[in-house]
Amino acid sequence: MWLLEFHAVRVTLVAVLAAVWGPIGVRSQFGGGGYNPPPPKCKLFKCGKGEKPVGKPNHQLWSYGCKDSGMSFLNTASFDPNNPLKGMQQKSVDRCCVERDICKQTCGMSAKACHDNFQKCTKKTCKGDQNCEMQGMLSEIMSEPYDPDEKLDTKNYDPEATKCRGYDKGQKEACQCVPEDDWQVVTDSNLKAFYSKFNPEKVDSSGEIKGLDEVWKKWKGKESEMFMGLGIKYKDKAVEIRQKPKPPPYTPPDSKAGAASEEDSSTSEVEEEAAAPSPPQKTEADDPEGDAFLDKTKELEDKKKKATADEDYDLAQEIKDEIVAVSKKEKERLEEVKKQAIADEDYLKAKLLKRRIEKFSDL
Repeated sequence: MWLLEFHAVRVTLVAVLAAVWGPIGVRSQFGGGGYNPPPPKCKLFKCGKGEKPVGKPNHQLWSYGCKDSGMSFLNTASFDPNNPLKGMQQKSVDRCCVERDICKQTCGMSAKACHDNFQKCTKKTCKGDQNCEMQGMLSEIMSEPYDPDEKLDTKNYDPEATKCRGYDKGQKEACQCVPEDDWQVVTDSNLKAFYSKFNPEKVDSSGEIKGLDEVWKKWKGKESEMFMGLGIKYKDKAVEIRQKPKPPPYTPPDSKAGAASEEDSSTSEVEEEAAAPSPPQKTEADDPEGDAFLDKTKELEDKKKKATADEDYDLAQEIKDEIVAVSKKEKERLEEVKKQAIADEDYLKAKLLKRRIEKFSDL
């Protein structure tokens, strides 16, 4: 009986996947052939005229891996009564996910190359195992983590751009632009910095790489592939494994939010002309600059109201312009603070700051 229940669960999940990804993808997944989607069409990192992209020597390779993307189904074809859970045991493609992220963060590697390498890795790892192939498929679908800055544009949604988001981010983090004449010198320096940190035996007493000429005989013109290979070879030392951020729990919207009061709707035409964007309310503590901004805008709003009441519309307009200028400056400050919060992986703070910035949408 329990075997039939497991089989029913498997059939149900297959039906769900069929509804989401289409019958062809599911048939290839569960009827043999594995999962081999087309590579994303992403643009290479570009530099200005006279410059060439090269890796940043201080870039920290990192990855979320894909240990959380597994899904097991009971394989009834290989059912063993002496080991009934054998069909639920699966191989892991976590190594392939880490190597895919290394590729995306290696300056000069194409998105197609990273995609093809991942497919080869999962094929070699899974060797036809359906559970393993399913994990590889889900890791492709869920490879992009939650991003508090991302806005879903349902009207202009571009699936290709979404597929390239992780690759584009990795290249921007890893690449820098240098004059073409300096490119080889910087590349040699990057290689020296890598070996000095992760395999000092490759560097002689004077700080130079041993056998550098032989290195370039083998890798000249394939520098990106070389650095990716080094990242993979030394990944246990070179790659930082991070915890994938998750979206905050859903909070129902306040039914009263956004409702305009009767008093607000009766604003005179003169007051509307002189009005400035409403200042945002502070949403987190320990922000003295934010407090100062709120105090300043409140003071200016009071002056503007008085000027409007006195029918001094020129003064009211001047105060309005000052409020706009102060608000723009505060918006720029909040955007910088949000960028730092994202860099520190403080996504809750970043989300709160994002909401405050959205209050300046009229600027």
